[in-house]
Amino acid sequence: MFIDIVILPPQNIRKEIGTKIKKEMSHLPNYFVVDNSKLISHLSLWHMKTSKRNIEKIAEELKKVVKNQKSIKITSSEFHALKKFKGCLEFTTKENKNLVIFRQKVFEKVCSYKTGIMPQFASFLKIKYSKKKLEEIRKYGRGLGFGPHFTMGWLKNESDILKVVKRMNKVKFSFSVNEIYICEIDKWWQVKKIIKKINF
Repeated sequence: MFIDIVILPPQNIRKEIGTKIKKEMSHLPNYFVVDNSKLISHLSLWHMKTSKRNIEKIAEELKKVVKNQKSIKITSSEFHALKKFKGCLEFTTKENKNLVIFRQKVFEKVCSYKTGIMPQFASFLKIKYSKKKLEEIRKYGRGLGFGPHFTMGWLKNESDILKVVKRMNKVKFSFSVNEIYICEIDKWWQVKKIIKKINF
């Protein structure tokens, strides 16, 4: 199975941004829309391929990570389309050293429970990785890069991108993190099911 250790916005924020993105994107040709119904808005800390029998062990490791963890503040910065993945839209977050340190701790505790390599993200784009990136994928199951964000959907037509970005850029949010989640993800690396919650 494929899982993601994630930060979820509070339900009211998930509902707000899910409703807004659904209004702006669902009527346009798309691969997916993170509308807080079929897919849940999240900030990924670590994706991995693992087995169901490892979930409880991973949860125990995460409890160790959060034992003395203080609340982390997450603030959105801008809504934009990724140049690398044409049509993929996301909220970026303001720089946060505490989040970077926390993510590193999560990675170090759970990485050993991987059972294989994550499927290539958006394989239809046929993106070629550097030798260094390929080595990371072979060793850790995925690349080590970390750019905190909330993916909100993927449009099929580039002509639709600018108007959606313009409307969504008005949406801002901020919240404090006091828990993380183990979630099941789909082939787009998007959260489709919450498996377990771990409180700070």
